[in-house]
Amino acid sequence: MCVCIYICVCVYIYVCVYIYMCVYIYVYIYICVYICIYIYMCIYMCICIYIYICGHTQLDVREEPVLFPPGFQPFTVVQCQPPAVVTALTLHSEWKLVAFGTSHGFGVYDYLQKKSVLVKCTLNPSDQLAMEGPLSRVKSIKKSLRQSFRRIRRSRVSLRKHQISSTIQEANARLEAELAEMELAPVQRKIEARSSDDSFTGLIRTLYFADTFLSDSSHNSPSLWAGTNGGCVFAYILFLPPLERRADDAVTAQPAKEIQLMHRAPVVGIVVLDGQGAPLSEPLEMAHDLARSPDMHGSHHLLVISEEQFKVFTLPKVSTKMKLKVTAVDGSRVRRVGVAWFGSSRTEGYGESGLVFLTNQGDVHVLSLPHVKIQVRHPCIRREDVSGIASCVFTKQGHGFYLISPSEFERFSLSTRYLVEPRCLVEAPIHSVASNQHKPMPKVTSSTHRYVAARHVMEHALIS
Repeated sequence: MCVCIYICVCVYIYVCVYIYMCVYIYVYIYICVYICIYIYMCIYMCICIYIYICGHTQLDVREEPVLFPPGFQPFTVVQCQPPAVVTALTLHSEWKLVAFGTSHGFGVYDYLQKKSVLVKCTLNPSDQLAMEGPLSRVKSIKKSLRQSFRRIRRSRVSLRKHQISSTIQEANARLEAELAEMELAPVQRKIEARSSDDSFTGLIRTLYFADTFLSDSSHNSPSLWAGTNGGCVFAYILFLPPLERRADDAVTAQPAKEIQLMHRAPVVGIVVLDGQGAPLSEPLEMAHDLARSPDMHGSHHLLVISEEQFKVFTLPKVSTKMKLKVTAVDGSRVRRVGVAWFGSSRTEGYGESGLVFLTNQGDVHVLSLPHVKIQVRHPCIRREDVSGIASCVFTKQGHGFYLISPSEFERFSLSTRYLVEPRCLVEAPIHSVASNQHKPMPKVTSSTHRYVAARHVMEHALIS
């Protein structure tokens, strides 16, 4: 009897130990596989960042002649050093200048004299990532893994806090339901300032040429404005020679102002308002009498558009005048922005300038200028359609375009005067030339021709 009990106990212990070892080995293998997959993903992300930012080499310029078909012809090539993706681009046709920005800085090129005017590096000198190589913006794998584990740890802590605060949220929901009928000021969220140690704070998001009062209030001068991903705005005065000596004398640039936003949100747009509060017109439109000249008698204002708020500064002192918070009110962020002219559908000569912007929620807002107040809000794009939001562009007539597929775009209008309608028709040929070489042409009447051509009509949306 004792021997049987002893054998049963031994078998039970052996089975327990075996099961424990199997479970332990299974968990150990699972953890090892998970760590290997995680390390592989981190390495893959580092490689992608390296290729996207500064991993590719510069383009090779052909020395032999290159034939181009009739049309637009390239006449100069500008190569950024170190090679990087061009993130912002603007051109001034009257000054013969083009400005471009990358993740390392921005520059100005004179395409009349074919030489550079300004080169500005926006890398943070205290950033350790910038010291890993010559102008390198790539994170090391060791630091990337460390930051990834910290993010996982913070996500676990936030998950626990979320579970604890679920009852508080339910109580807040009941309180909001009780106060729904009362007119209260919107509760503003607390927006934390972004870290200045981010490796992408120097990335250029927007560039803007303007003839405004930057040095003093009595003399206007050409200027260049650049907004970065870290909430910094650089302003440079451009000294242009007289028109008769423009082809010989060099264009020079001098730093004038520098604005740092408190929350370091990316600057997605810059607009200068004239004395009447209207945005400055395009130089090409003013040269052909397609737009009115700006009011240079009153004081100008600078409108800086970040992902979180709109802020108006006075010029040339650059002091804050007013601001409109977006993220703190409804939690959305500004993705695309544009200036539009909304003409009246009843009165021919009346219209107002407005600022149109698209948020990451897919909503389109129209702001009044220069008071910066939201006039209308329309849901436009699904918030899940990231490519559509990223590809959206606005025209000066209040129209918008965005991609609904890689080969299709959708058009919408915010103006009552300029509606969405086809402006012209392009008739496709009835039969191709290749198919008609060995086949006789059938007799086609005028009515048949209109019917067949109507089937091959392609709508052409004129932007202008």
